Amino acid sequence: MKKDFFGNDKHVFWEALVVAVFIFGIGIIFGIFLENSRAERISEIYSTSEINLLDLQIQTELLGVENINCEQAVKKNIEFADKVYEDAKILEEYERASRLKENLVQQHERYDLLRTLLWLNSLKIKERCDGGNFHTVVYLYDYLPEDIEEKNKQAVFSRFLEELKEEKGDTIILIPIAKNLDISSLDLLIEGYGIEQTSIILDETLVVEELSDLNKIEEKIDSSL
Repeated sequence: MKKDFFGNDKHVFWEALVVAVFIFGIGIIFGIFLENSRAERISEIYSTSEINLLDLQIQTELLGVENINCEQAVKKNIEFADKVYEDAKILEEYERASRLKENLVQQHERYDLLRTLLWLNSLKIKERCDGGNFHTVVYLYDYLPEDIEEKNKQAVFSRFLEELKEEKGDTIILIPIAKNLDISSLDLLIEGYGIEQTSIILDETLVVEELSDLNKIEEKIDSSL
């Protein structure tokens, strides 16, 4: 009887081990599938946005050679900027959920290039359409910061800008761009501002780097209305 008892106990142990390994394997496969699905979804969103931006850039170039309606150009630019902003929220959610963050870095870089082009396009529209009747709010932050103080600062900046966008709506174009991913075109664009930390640039004139100065952004926007 004793021999049978240990034999049964050993049999149960191996059954439990096989089940545990099977479940663990299924979990790994599902995790890989989920990560790949996220990456594919981000790639699809980016491809659509890239096409829309190219179309928008062509429209902007036409402002210089044809009698194109500036009001329509501004409207399309704002609509695209709002879509890119919403896409950024989706990307942020995926990044928080992902365990393989390095797989998303390249996608993030592509989006930051896209947002840099959006900023340049907005500048062209402002130049050719007498200011464009909108404000550009460019948020330059660090991607995946390790410093706790920096994380907290960026959280406050992000919350402030989200509330500002909800309040001001189409009067502002909000463009968040990670500044620490070695994007040469972005580095050249912000070189003249002397930016070394998380910052917000309003209408290419006001640079805010401190939490205590956030109110200056809303004050300047309100004063122009």
